[in-house]
Amino acid sequence: MVAMTARVVVAIVMLAVSLTSTSAQPTGSPTSAPAIHPATGLKFPSIVGRDIRLLRSIDYGRSEGRPELGYSWNYSVAPPVDGLARVNLFNGGLTSIPTGADSTLVAEQVEQLLDEIRQLTPDAEGLKIVNGPAGCFPGGIPFRCVTLRAVIPKTQVPVYSTLAVTGYRNHFLSISLEWNGTKADLVAAEASLNDLVGAMTR
Repeated sequence: MVAMTARVVVAIVMLAVSLTSTSAQPTGSPTSAPAIHPATGLKFPSIVGRDIRLLRSIDYGRSEGRPELGYSWNYSVAPPVDGLARVNLFNGGLTSIPTGADSTLVAEQVEQLLDEIRQLTPDAEGLKIVNGPAGCFPGGIPFRCVTLRAVIPKTQVPVYSTLAVTGYRNHFLSISLEWNGTKADLVAAEASLNDLVGAMTR
């Protein structure tokens, strides 16, 4: 199984504490990730449509000497979704990763992320899977997807997170989209995820 650190875990961990926080990042001034990833050709624009904006990106190889962790890009998603999207592109130190969402490696990534979420959100009330793991196709790309729900204890605000993982051109591509459940439904969140993946692969 490919190890992933807590820094790569989806942002529902942080949303359980505060909807204004995005995710942990390295100390100091991290090196930004590229706008176009050379090996995969994926694009990471600063603005997607009118609703999705890049907040920051990190090159873990240059910032921390951890090239196996690859890169991350963090986006804000405007209301009604009112959420955060985090994209991770990495190889975990592997030399061969099958394309698509049906491989054992992708399934292991999903299960490991779910385990880490459970461990890192002990104070989130009612954390549970509401959909999946199952296939989904944001942007026409096959992913293995899971949607979770939790409640922020202090405010009792429901928070949802959709985690999508796939193998893409010898890399793992994972995307998490988290949103405030009082402001948007699953359909609106899925539309934002579709827009983001579409922009990356266009």
